[in-house]
Amino acid sequence: MNNREFGQVLQGAVAGSHQDLEHLLEIYEPLIQKHSHVNGEFDKELYQYLLIHIALNIHKFII
Repeated sequence: MNNREFGQVLQGAVAGSHQDLEHLLEIYEPLIQKHSHVNGEFDKELYQYLLIHIALNIHKFII
């Protein structure tokens, strides 16, 4: 995915496109999983919290 395609997906997610939000979350899945560990163990609740937090606040991104 090049910068232009990423920009289009990001703009779509910010505008409310569920498909673009899903694509964006897939792109950042490894990073979200990486930050979902507490004391070296995967925390499923933290993972879900991060996904929800991103989904609810993506509209605040300034592009």
